[in-house]
Formats: sequence, C-alpha cells, structure tokens
Amino acid sequence: MAYALGEFSDTAIIQEFTDGGSGVTKGDVVTITPAAPSTVATVANSDASGNGPYAVAIETAAASAKVRCVVYGEVGVDASGNCYQGAIVYGKGGSAVTRTLSDYAVTKAPALGRVTEGAADGGVCTVFIGIGGI
Repeated sequence: MAYALGEFSDTAIIQEFTDGGSGVTKGDVVTITPAAPSTVATVANSDASGNGPYAVAIETAAASAKVRCVVYGEVGVDASGNCYQGAIVYGKGGSAVTRTLSDYAVTKAPALGRVTEGAADGGVCTVFIGIGGI
C-alpha cells in the first residue's frame, strides 16, 4: 500500500524525540544522535552524516521541540533518485537514497530500511524501517 509523505502503518512503532537541529518536516529522514539518544536531527546531504540509527518524522516540529518518529515499520519518505522495490536505502538530505555495496564500504552509515513500494526521484516511496526491513 502506498503512503503519503510521513504517513505510516498502524503497526509502526513510534518514539518521541527532541529535535536537536533546526527543525524537522513531516516525512524527513532523521538520525538519532548517538551522544544524546533522545534527540534527532535531519540527515544532511553528506553521505556520512547519518552516523546513528535512522527514523522518519511523522510530524513537523520547530528546533528543540518534541517530534514523534517511526523507528520500526512502514512509512512514506521522499525518494532521492530512483528507490526501487526491494532496495536497501539510507538517509541523505532528509530523504531515502538507494544504497550500493560501495556506499557501505565508504560511509559505513547504517541502513534506513528496505523499500516496500518504490518511487522515482522526487516521489514518495514506502520504506520498512527496522530489523525486518533489512
């Protein structure tokens, strides 16, 4: 089933965090800050910026505000590039990006999850986040 940006399955696990950056928008891929596990920040455009586990914001929040995020389950995120069904994706620029073996070797950034419904660049793909997703 296709989801809108930031829309999630009824079985998804949601956790509340504090925004540790400059705010997040519904559907943003965020990284859970390793030094402060209760905070998140939008993943920047650099491949290596997502050095903690990923989640997806399900609401828009200002800087330092509380924000709920999906940490496990299906959720709609922006596809950066072509995110085809079955692809393993990671976060970049707040979006989901298809990952290659060389990405793993170079960035060592964690996977966001596996695409359950693909989309072309700029579309909304559905990603399963969590252990069952990758």
